[in-house]
Amino acid sequence: MWLLLWVLYVCLIGASGVYHTNFVAHSHWEFLKWFPPAEEIVTLEFWLDIVINVLLYIPFALLYLQQRATVTRSLVLKVMLLGLCLSCSVELYQLYSHNRRAAPSDILFNVMGTWSGVVIRRKWWIGAGSTLR
Repeated sequence: MWLLLWVLYVCLIGASGVYHTNFVAHSHWEFLKWFPPAEEIVTLEFWLDIVINVLLYIPFALLYLQQRATVTRSLVLKVMLLGLCLSCSVELYQLYSHNRRAAPSDILFNVMGTWSGVVIRRKWWIGAGSTLR
């Protein structure tokens, strides 16, 4: 059951990343902002975007790790790589869209959300065999 919920959640993340996009056959590298400009950092929208990106990936890790009784290092590495790949896929898709802006900072905060989900999962199940091996 957890695997099905995780797959559905992955579809939700994918849909949220491509929702309301105008996909075209050429990239828009000129719109990619490698570092957010100073005037953008002081806006509420920027910080809200960070919070949303982190919160979006916490359930991604939680649902994936719920499938197992123990959380091992290899499982943590696997979910972190899956989160990174999913985030990169969504941002790459947005790079080919007219009305969405890809940002490397989104990838960073999505991975932070995945890590937060790992930490939360380990804290919840501290007495139920959730040791990291």
